[in-house]
Amino acid sequence: MSPSLTGLLAALAATVVWAGNFVVARGIAHAIAPIQLNFWRWLLALACLLPWALPHLRADWPLMRRHWRHLSVMGLLGVTLLNTFVYKAGQTTQSLNMALLVPTAPVIIMLLSRILYAEPITWRRLAGMGVVLCGVLTLLSRGDWQHLAAVRFNPGDLWALAGAASFALYSLFVRNRPKGLSLAGYNAATFALGLVFLLPGLAVEVAVLPAPALTVPVVAGIAYAGIGCSTIAYVLWTRAIAGIGPVLAGMVYYSLPLFTAVESAWLLGESIASFHIVGGGMIIAGILFATVDRRVLRLSRPQPRTGQR
Repeated sequence: MSPSLTGLLAALAATVVWAGNFVVARGIAHAIAPIQLNFWRWLLALACLLPWALPHLRADWPLMRRHWRHLSVMGLLGVTLLNTFVYKAGQTTQSLNMALLVPTAPVIIMLLSRILYAEPITWRRLAGMGVVLCGVLTLLSRGDWQHLAAVRFNPGDLWALAGAASFALYSLFVRNRPKGLSLAGYNAATFALGLVFLLPGLAVEVAVLPAPALTVPVVAGIAYAGIGCSTIAYVLWTRAIAGIGPVLAGMVYYSLPLFTAVESAWLLGESIASFHIVGGGMIIAGILFATVDRRVLRLSRPQPRTGQR
């Protein structure tokens, strides 16, 4: 297969795997507490990564010591908070709602970039953000626009938005990854630090809540999240970006709600309501309008190397 086709298939496969994370969050939300689920997920992911990361960790150690603050913030945002919020959301909202709300991160990134880096917000971006906001309000209100002021928002939807904010901050700060620090070492360090930050919450859950029963769904859910979402999907996504570029790969990622809807209906029996279609359509359309430019699309396609046909 051509590199472009391989990249496209890899992006689709990664998105399908990530869609399953929202199904896991909903499917075993009441069988295991969110911090415990997140801890075991990333511990398994770290165990999968370490065989490749150990040589890099030794070489990167002096650089890591100098940049421990940055690594700590990234571990807190990308490991400790993001998926804890998603798994907490799964206790009170549908998988599809989470899959529609979490990808609003690009819009949050624009707002934070304006606040932190004084980056301009063009009329196109502003219009796109307005459409996304309407889509989010449609989901939060369950389509009850006439009584929007009085409606009680589902707590799970707000937790999902908190997860989107965590991912936005992570994406914003990852641009500051220290030069010379390998990607494998960087990920292993953030995984490990994120696990350390989970320990206080884990101790509280273990002390206060009953121990989770290690049923087949719980073990399978942890394995899926740790091996599938944190390891296999990451490898696939890296291959996708190499094949079709980050912008086109990102557009494939916006099909996440579609795959989540199919998987949640098939595995959990969740229904798809009209407000899901309307709100989700506005969110995806607004994000694409605000973030994608036809000139960028042309430039994002990997160019052939000199001498290749």
